Amino acid sequence: MDNRKYEALLHIYESGSITRAADELGYTQSGLTQMINSMEKELGLQLLIRTNKGVVLTGNAETLLPYMREEHRWESRIRQECDRMTGKETGTVTVGCLSSVSTAWMPVILEEFARLYPNIRVHMKENEAPQIEWMLKSGRIDVGITELHGDKDYDSVELLKDEILAVVPPNHELAFKTRVSLNELRKYPFVSYSTGDSSTTEMGWPEIATENKIKFNTMYSCKDDMTAIHMVTHNLGVTLAGALLLSNYPGETVNLPLSPHLYRSLGMAVRSRKDTLPATKSFIKCVNDVLKQWLPGVV
Repeated sequence: MDNRKYEALLHIYESGSITRAADELGYTQSGLTQMINSMEKELGLQLLIRTNKGVVLTGNAETLLPYMREEHRWESRIRQECDRMTGKETGTVTVGCLSSVSTAWMPVILEEFARLYPNIRVHMKENEAPQIEWMLKSGRIDVGITELHGDKDYDSVELLKDEILAVVPPNHELAFKTRVSLNELRKYPFVSYSTGDSSTTEMGWPEIATENKIKFNTMYSCKDDMTAIHMVTHNLGVTLAGALLLSNYPGETVNLPLSPHLYRSLGMAVRSRKDTLPATKSFIKCVNDVLKQWLPGVV
């Protein structure tokens, strides 16, 4: 079977829409529909169910999807290895990253990557660390630049110890302190935020930052870190944020170290180093080289 059909079904599943999948792959909607119809005929199975909200996979399609994903990966590996042998590197790298990483690091990384590998496409998916881990394990992304935690069944390397800071308004009574404890922050209205795809903010900050060990007085929650920071500047509360994220914003807040200090480990992760595709290996090398040369604070 044509591997492009597997790729088409994977994109439809991840986007939930034939129209969006067609745009991503460069097909017309009718052309992609015909491709799926052809695959259903070859397999003798219905693969998609059309609904008012888009399309969903049938139970049979969900069973077959992991095998199609692996078949697509192996075909991509063969194609990329052959291109490399003939002196050019091609392929697609899907990167899952935190919003702070995508803003602070990715533009300079992608600028250099495009210069070195102009024929390799990069797709970025911003999300929270738990969702990035899930996408990595399920094969939806090739590499994650995210928070690292111990005892995980994937290969990773640490890039940065990112200090977590208390973020308060300039005229707040805590703004005149040199450091603040998490217990002190509990006394004030808190702004929680989640930058991922999930429909809830329950797994955003501060829950992720403190591993749910501290119960904050969460008065406001939102889906965007910039919104949360702006809410703090308007005296609606306090919040927590990594130093890397705060480096993207002008100095309109007072950012205080915690007592004791709190850090998160930012790093790069793949499911398996030995099974990493050539294009993904090139991307990983570029990330390491760029961060070592151009960005301060990288370990």
